[in-house]
Formats: sequence, C-alpha cells, structure tokens
Amino acid sequence: MLLLFRHNGENNSNRGFMVNQSLRSRLMFMAALPALLAALVIGGYSMVNRIVDVRETNAQRQQLVTDSYAAQLETLPHNSQRKQQNLLRQLLEEQDVRAATLVFNDGRPTLHAGPRLRPAPDGAAPDAQGRVTTDTSWQLDRDLSGVLPAQLTVEFSQQGQYLSTLENLLTLFLVMLALIMIAMVPALRFSRQLTQPISDMVSAVQRIRDGDLSMAIHTQAKGELSELETALRQMVAALADAQTELQQNVDQATQDLRETLETIEIQNIELDMARKEALKASHIKSEFLANMSHEIRTPLNGILGFTKLLDRSPMTPRQEDYLSTIHKSAESLLAIINDVLDFSKIEAGKLSLDHTPLNLHDLIEDVQTLLAPMAQERGLEQAAIIYSDVPVALLGDPLRIRQVLTNLVSNAIKFTDQGSVVVRAMLEEDRGAEAIIKITVTDTGPGLNPEAQKDLFSAFTQADQSARRQEGGTGLGLAISKRLVEGMGGEIGIDSREGRGSTFWFTLRTERDPKQPPQQPPHALVGCTATLIESDEYGRLGLYHMLSHLQLRIHEQHNLNDLMATLDQGALSHSDFLVVGLPSQAPGIDLQQLLDDLAALGTPILVLCNNPESVSHWLEDYPHCQVQGKPATRQRLHSTADDLPQAPDSNANSDQVFDPELARRRAGGRDHLADEMLKMLLDSLETDRPAISAAFDRNDNDDLLERVHKLHGATRYCGTPRLEQSARQLEEALKTGSDRASLGPRVSALCDEICALEQLWQDQGDVMTLG
Repeated sequence: MLLLFRHNGENNSNRGFMVNQSLRSRLMFMAALPALLAALVIGGYSMVNRIVDVRETNAQRQQLVTDSYAAQLETLPHNSQRKQQNLLRQLLEEQDVRAATLVFNDGRPTLHAGPRLRPAPDGAAPDAQGRVTTDTSWQLDRDLSGVLPAQLTVEFSQQGQYLSTLENLLTLFLVMLALIMIAMVPALRFSRQLTQPISDMVSAVQRIRDGDLSMAIHTQAKGELSELETALRQMVAALADAQTELQQNVDQATQDLRETLETIEIQNIELDMARKEALKASHIKSEFLANMSHEIRTPLNGILGFTKLLDRSPMTPRQEDYLSTIHKSAESLLAIINDVLDFSKIEAGKLSLDHTPLNLHDLIEDVQTLLAPMAQERGLEQAAIIYSDVPVALLGDPLRIRQVLTNLVSNAIKFTDQGSVVVRAMLEEDRGAEAIIKITVTDTGPGLNPEAQKDLFSAFTQADQSARRQEGGTGLGLAISKRLVEGMGGEIGIDSREGRGSTFWFTLRTERDPKQPPQQPPHALVGCTATLIESDEYGRLGLYHMLSHLQLRIHEQHNLNDLMATLDQGALSHSDFLVVGLPSQAPGIDLQQLLDDLAALGTPILVLCNNPESVSHWLEDYPHCQVQGKPATRQRLHSTADDLPQAPDSNANSDQVFDPELARRRAGGRDHLADEMLKMLLDSLETDRPAISAAFDRNDNDDLLERVHKLHGATRYCGTPRLEQSARQLEEALKTGSDRASLGPRVSALCDEICALEQLWQDQGDVMTLG
C-alpha cells in the first residue's frame, strides 16, 4: 500500500510538471520518449547479452591460457628452474595475467612472477569455471603431474572485463543519443508548425486586452487552429461593436450624472440651511431645558428643605405618611430634573470634566453607603471588592465617576429581587504614570437578552418597559453614563445572559497623583490575627481585601451553622479580634445567642449587620464589642479595628496563678471547654518556655514575638491572669521596639509565671478542673 501511495504521488508530480511546461516542450518530450524507451529496451537487452558473453569468453580464455602453460611446464626437466622462470615471465605477457606462482611438492623453493598474489577470502570455493575470486582478480590452480609434481597458480585481473563493460555502456549511450536526436528532428519541425500560429494568436489576444481592436489576425493555420483564428476574428468584431455601444451609453450617463449633480448641489444647499436652522433650534431647546431645570430645581430644593423642617415638628401618623410621600416625590422629581439637566449640557457641549485628586476606595464605599438603605429594603447583600494592586491616589473627576457608579449600582439594586450586588475594582493596565482601572457592577437579577442589550445605552430607553415601570426613571441614566465615561477616555458595556444576572462594566483612564502620600496601616495592628466570619461569599471576599490592607493574619469562617462547633474546639483562641458579618436572615440560627457566646470569649468583636440599632441593644453589656451597619467601609473598618477595646474582666489583674471563675467566664459558662483550653495551654508550655528563652538568647525578636503572641492568645481563654499579664506586657514591648535591656526582665517574669502555673498543676492536679 505504501508503494502504491508513493507511485500515485510520483504520477501526480509528473502530471503537474507536464502541465506547467509549454506545448513545444511537451511535443518534444512525447517524441523523444518512445525513442528513449526503445533504445533502453534494445540496448539493455544487448548489453546484458554482451556482458554474459564477455564473462564466458574471459573464463574460457583464462582456462586455456592456464592449461597451455601448465602443459608446457610439465614437459620441462625437473632441474631446469631457469626455463621454468622464463616460462612464468612469458605467462605475464598474456592478456589480464597479473601474477603466476609455481609451488613444488618436494619442498624446493617456489617460483613466482609478477606482483604478490592477492589473498583469497577464508572459505572461498571455486566457481563453475574453477576460479577463486578475490577482491579484484581471479585465481586458477593446476596440478602438474610431470617429472616433478608441482602446482601452478595463475592470477587474472578483472580490469579487462570492467573496461569491456564500460565500452559496451558507452556504445549503448551513444546509440540512444543518436536515436533521440533522429526522433527530435521531425518533432521540432512539427512543433514549430503547431506552436507558431498559437503564439501569433496569443500576441493578438494580448493586444486585444490592451484595447487594440483594429489589428488583423492572419496566421495561415490549418485545421482546428484555422477555426480558432476565425472565431477570434469574430470576437474582435463583436468587441468593437460593444465598445462603440458602451461609449455611447457612457456619454449619455455622463450627461445624466451632470444634471443629477446639479440637482444634488441645490438640495445640499437647502439641507445645509435646514441643518443650521435645526442646530439653532436644538441650541435654543438645550438652553431652554437648562434654564427650566434650574427654575424648577430651585423651588424643589425649597420643598425638600421645608419637609425636613416640618418633619421635626409633632404630627399625627397620617400627616407623617403624607409628608414622607411628599418628600419621596420631590426627591424623585429632583433626580429626573438633574438627569435632564446633565443630558441637555452634554447635548449642548457645555459639560466640562474636572482633574482633581480622588480616592477610589472612598468613592466606591461612599456610593455603597448612600445606596445601603435601598439595598436593605429589598433584602440584598452589598459587597465591594477592591483588589490590592488598584492605586488609591488618582487624578480625575470624582463627581462624575460617582455619578456613573451610583447610576449602575442603583439600577442593579432596582432590578434585583434577591441575592447580592457586588462592585469590583481591578487594575486592567499599568502604564507607569497612567493607570487604566476597570470597575464592574454584578447583580443576581433576571439578566437581559441580546435584543434588549442593543439599545440599552441609548437615550430615553429602559431595559423593561412593562414589568419595571413602577421603578420610575427617565431612561437617561445609562446614556448619560456612556457619554461621561467616553468623555473621560474610557469604555462602558454589559455582559449579561437571560436568567443569570448582569455585569455592567466601565474603564477609567486616570493619572496617578504623586502628591498624595501612601496610606499606612495602624502600627498596632500589624501582625495581629483576625478571624473573619461571613457566610456571604462576596461580602467575605470584600472584607478580606479590606483587612489585608492592615497587614493582618486572617482566618476565614464560612458557615455560621458550624461556628459553635468551632468555638468548642478552641479554633478562635489565637485571634486578636473577630469580624462577624450577620446575614439579613439566618433560618435555624439564634443570632442573639450566637453573639452572646462570641462576646463571652472576651475577644474584641466587630459586628457588621443591616440593623445595627437592634444588634447594638443586644451587645450593650459588652463594651469590647462594636456594631456597624453594612456595607462596611475601609476607613471605618480600619479605625474601628484600631480602637477596639479589650474585654473587661474583673479578675484580669488578679494575683492568683489560676482563677476558676475567670476561666469559666472566658469559656462562656462551659466548664468542659474551660478544662480543655487549660489542658491545651499546659501541653504547649512544655515547649514554649525553652523556645522563648532560646529565641531571646539568640536575639531573634521575630521568633520571640510570634511565640509570645501565640501564648498570649492562648491565655486569654484560660483563667491565668498573671501569665496573661506577663505575656501581654512582653508582646507590647516587642511590638514597640524596646531594647534588649528592658526585654530581659519581662522574659524572665514570663518564664517564672510559666513555671508557677506548671508547679500549681503538679501540686493540685484535678483540683484545678471545673468539669
């Protein structure tokens, strides 16, 4: 099969080669090919027969020569070595004889003539003629049975046979060349008669292509070529007639076009005049809208101001309801007027953009805080995820960026019934002094089909004209956002699938502000450990990025249902403070009891929720707990985490090595948990004390701080006030960079307290357990 494919490929290559050759070359090739094949067949057959004859003739001649000289040597006397040597020399004169050797059987010296005999291969057997073949010769042996027995060896060279073979090959090549030349003479004449008319016709066609239709075609061709010449002359005549008719049509069309252009020129003048009138009318309309918007907005601001004043006076519930309706209606009307005013400014080309310093983190968080009541009213979770590589200090127009972001987030909240609205900010491209930032707003709403997405950013267009009309709006928000983003050198778009939510995105081309200093995290929080408890994935991710700016070690807890089991296992024992995000609804979970159990641990806690007033009432007895409303902001989170107080303990400064009541209170009233935490502390002390001493001896403050921090965290869940106080004092000294002289006494005091606790456990043992 492989040979068949190779044969087919060669045929295809030969066919392609023949197609690309001229007609004359193909004719010459077709004439030479039969002569070449005939010469090859006949010459090959003759060559093979000639080589066979030469081989047989040489073999017979060599045997005759050998037998003849062997007979002459037999007739010579046994003691006539001189004649024998002369006879061997005469043997060298024979054709193709290379050397001869006479070996005597009685031990007499061997006689030799010519070069040394070539060695025969080991185990070489004589052929049919009795010859032994070496690399370039034949050797024939004859036994002499005359007066003195001996053996004659004659070596014949193969060069004569090679020369005869080459002569035959040369003769064959010359015969083939002569046959091909004889065959080419009539082929050359025939090809000239056939190709010359064709060349003349090709030249005529090229002149016709160049537009020369006046030339005459006369090639004196015969047969089919004569018919082709006649058809070509008829084609030229037809083309000449068509060209004449076409020229007439072109002249007529040119005349018509000239008249049409004159008409269009008159219409263009009329349209230009109409356009100027329309632009003037549009300018007057824009000025009118701007003026009217200002005129209407002024009394509306007065209505809003007086409704706020009236709200402070005593009223009946019905009057409060009426006043609330007036206030909401006035705000809605003011928002519509603002949109119309911005759109009219954009249409009139009077909208200018500022280039002032801005903080993107604060801007996004301000928008989320502003729209938080709207999201909480619909039961939605809000989250802001600002990645760490996003620059903070930028230059741009914060008012217009806030307007675009507010529009997108409010639309996402408005058209989402359940789930979450997530804002992400990421660095798309860093160009040194310039940064391209991409901001996305993702919701879990119904999504949009491709048809609804086409005209989404057009003026006076809304995504849903029926089901969402109760939400209100002018349909100008996205159109204004598109114009603003494009004016700031960015792009805006949407990625949405029906039934899978929507993601609105826009890019900002901003400059870095070298004058704004980088924000540094509070020094007291660097290296501390925080446990983040949040069941919502996006809210947890946003809080994680906010806390990461504080350079904290963060542990995450995803499921509130498993939180109590985590408490019982002591997994929160090494946290410096907790950040707890409460969901709007948590079926099967008593949130108040959960917060009570967390507060009883004594660890500072920051609670984030949608109803901070109610939760603050739950935790009013725990001063080490603070409550903030969702969504959290970076600035408030940082300041609150920095200001969280320590949990109050009446026995915290006790002189006791072990205080059972403090241990029970730290464990939230669960005796078995207090015993387990104490046992874990005692087990760790076996390695902590020598490790702390070794770290101090080798002046490794980093390792010393890590070990003291872990020990301090463990003591806060056990009733060991003296050990806890010593660990806290040493940790504070390490964090503030105290010198080695002041650290030495604190390390010694901590080791003494560890020894005191271990000695008390050895003396009392089970008496210290509470369970």
